[in-house]
Amino acid sequence: MEKPFGTDLASAKALNRELSKTLNESQIYRIDHYLGKETVQNIMALRFANGIFEPIWNRRYVDHVQITVAESVGVEGRGNYYETAGALRDMVQNHMFQLLALVAMEPPISFEANAVRDERVKILHAIQR
Repeated sequence: MEKPFGTDLASAKALNRELSKTLNESQIYRIDHYLGKETVQNIMALRFANGIFEPIWNRRYVDHVQITVAESVGVEGRGNYYETAGALRDMVQNHMFQLLALVAMEPPISFEANAVRDERVKILHAIQR
């Protein structure tokens, strides 16, 4: 399925119901292409495989985090997509929340997909409106 995944909450839930008719939740892997970028993938290595950062990457030592969108690439061939989805839904709803979850999550018990996803989901549930 290509994003946006539905046009609103109701249509996203309807798509989930359709997927659930054929697949179990454990068979569905949701990822945004942005998470495949090398810089984004390196966040986990920087955090959890680095003996310098891992022990101090927590609320005791980190005062705040700023996530900046500094895209040098323009809309290019994606004009039609942005006309319907909008940059806010693309960048904030998808990319920025995914970065937030990677930066703020607790270390997973393993680096299997489900364990990493579970820790990221905890962060998303903890966000206050």
